[in-house]
Amino acid sequence: MTETSRPARTRRSVWLERHRRPVGLAAIAIALGLAALWLVVVPEKAETSTGVASWLLRFGHSLCWLLLAATAALWTARAPRRAIDLTAWAALAAYGGFLLALWL
Repeated sequence: MTETSRPARTRRSVWLERHRRPVGLAAIAIALGLAALWLVVVPEKAETSTGVASWLLRFGHSLCWLLLAATAALWTARAPRRAIDLTAWAALAAYGGFLLALWL
């Protein structure tokens, strides 16, 4: 047997590929709903903080979910992997900033 550069497709990956649009749309809807929720639910610490920390506490978590919705939209639209990765890493950075502001 020769080794290929691509791993064998599993049942899960085949199912996901077949149902890309409904799965992607569901992920987008959930992420947008959570982004809206986190605009309303703000840590109490945001009231006493100022500057960038205050902004991150108020909007960082929502920004993370918006970026995850963008990631899901790009994945659903079969965008280049680089664009998908970029938005996913940006979401992680936004969440990291939110957690850092919460911790400080």
